[in-house]
Amino acid sequence: MIELLKKSLGEGLIPKSEALWTWKHEQNPFGASFVLLAEENGALIGLRAFMQWQWKWNNTVYKAIRAVDTATHPDHQGKGIFKKLTLKQLELCKQQGIHFVFNTPNDQSRPGYLKMGWVQQGRMPLKLKVLNPIGLAYALAFKKGPASSGTEDPTPTQLWDPKVFSLMDNYKSNSELVNTELSAAYIRWRYADNPLFNYNYFTDFENFLLIGRIKSHSFTRELRLVDCMLFNNASTNRRINSQISKAVLPYCKQNQIKVISFSGQQYQSHRSALGFMGIIPVQNRGPIVTLRDLNMNEQFPKLLDIKNWGYSLGDMELF
Repeated sequence: MIELLKKSLGEGLIPKSEALWTWKHEQNPFGASFVLLAEENGALIGLRAFMQWQWKWNNTVYKAIRAVDTATHPDHQGKGIFKKLTLKQLELCKQQGIHFVFNTPNDQSRPGYLKMGWVQQGRMPLKLKVLNPIGLAYALAFKKGPASSGTEDPTPTQLWDPKVFSLMDNYKSNSELVNTELSAAYIRWRYADNPLFNYNYFTDFENFLLIGRIKSHSFTRELRLVDCMLFNNASTNRRINSQISKAVLPYCKQNQIKVISFSGQQYQSHRSALGFMGIIPVQNRGPIVTLRDLNMNEQFPKLLDIKNWGYSLGDMELF
């Protein structure tokens, strides 16, 4: 499978390796990925992988799949293998009770997904904070969401204190929006043990936990705050804004950060605790989110309304 991915896609920004595959598709706390293969004369010629995910909405947990890795052998392209594998995988996942599919396809792959029944929700809302004029230029020129642009910064990741995971053991989301089902196991897998990116965290081990990573661009450095969790009703306490600001802004100065990016949906949910993010309004400049119904039925149209979602940058980030 790894060799097929390399032949089909090359290494790109995300290297293909057995270790990465194991972490991504086998160690996921939501469950192992659904993987379908195509063979011809005993040779592997096609692959389609759907990563499992869980979303919580109004105290109900929905099983979802994220359309991720796909590959077709160069000698067998043009035979419709991608479409056949995708449609068969959808059928099998529907039979197993999966509720819906989500992903953020690029401009080249999106038309194919739409022809197979995916529906375009729209661009993910983003909140940006500018820290200097260079950051302002970046914000004004920002066209695509932070799910794909920029290169990973070599800044070493900090060691993750076990108290972070103990804090997550007590986390309970009271939001009525669609949010990833968060847990200590998820935070450890998705961020602390991530083999691709160096994630850092900001916390007082009581009221808040923010997770982010630095991205270097051609003319600026960006801090992407990929997830935000507030505890003890901190979202209604404006004083928490000062604590978060004192944790994040000195880090930005130390690392020469010019702009901070954040999920517009998370910002709207936690606005009172995130006043330090400034006055630039939330804008629909992120990646385009697409969805595909499997077992949501009459509930699916509600998923197409961005106002019902509280997703983070980490939920939609490519990895």
